[in-house]
Amino acid sequence: MVFSFANVLGLLVSLPVGLLLMRLFRRFVYPVLSARHERAKMTATHKHDPARIARVVYVIGMVAIPALGFLLGGALFNG
Repeated sequence: MVFSFANVLGLLVSLPVGLLLMRLFRRFVYPVLSARHERAKMTATHKHDPARIARVVYVIGMVAIPALGFLLGGALFNG
């Protein structure tokens, strides 16, 4: 892998994709997870904390997707 403009372009293109993923998660998925978790806590059948799942989505959106865009940017934009 060579550090090039195409790699940086891949990073810059994939960063908004990661941000969009995080925004969609916070808008549509997290409220449902949180409400279900609170209901399950009343019956002691809760499992995973929604905050833990949100942290995983943040790492994917802010680290994994941009890193993948950086690594594949050379192959995508150099032709």
